[in-house]
Amino acid sequence: MTVITGGIGCGKSVVSQLLRVMGYSVYDCDREARRLMADDPELRDALANAFGQETFMADGSLNRTYLATRIFNDRGRLAQMNAIVHPAVARDIVRRRNAIGQDKTFFVETAIYYESGFGQLIEAQQVWCVAAPLELRISRAMARDNAPREKILERINSQMPQEEKIRLANAVIWNDETHSVIEQVNSLLGK
Repeated sequence: MTVITGGIGCGKSVVSQLLRVMGYSVYDCDREARRLMADDPELRDALANAFGQETFMADGSLNRTYLATRIFNDRGRLAQMNAIVHPAVARDIVRRRNAIGQDKTFFVETAIYYESGFGQLIEAQQVWCVAAPLELRISRAMARDNAPREKILERINSQMPQEEKIRLANAVIWNDETHSVIEQVNSLLGK
């Protein structure tokens, strides 16, 4: 299994989409965590017990606004939520990995592989860090999220520095509009 990581606006999703187009299976931790929080009864019960019944709307959907106000300014509550959600995601990764077969190349996209301790839950053979210059990351995230520069900088500054992720990774993919992402990915795949 290869993990694809990197900070906000670096282009992890671009690399993941390229791999999907090439026929590889890519597990998107953010998307799958949202699915599990909506569909997994055990996870839903644990979240409701930890954060209150308001965690879910009357129709059963996740109350993202409520949950965000409860966790994102409180590191303790964020850690509590991660301690509930991350093991469920890790189990789902193993299930998906087993379903596609151990002999198939499998990728996991996660922004917070290092800082969340997620690396202790899933074992990666390789970690690829997608990286880009700060100003490019800011402009991409502002356009994607329709958010002001200050909010994007807050989010960037709350994450592990890109240089640290690069240092810890086995490989770096520069998504800087100068280097060919396709060539870098092909090189890492031995093509």
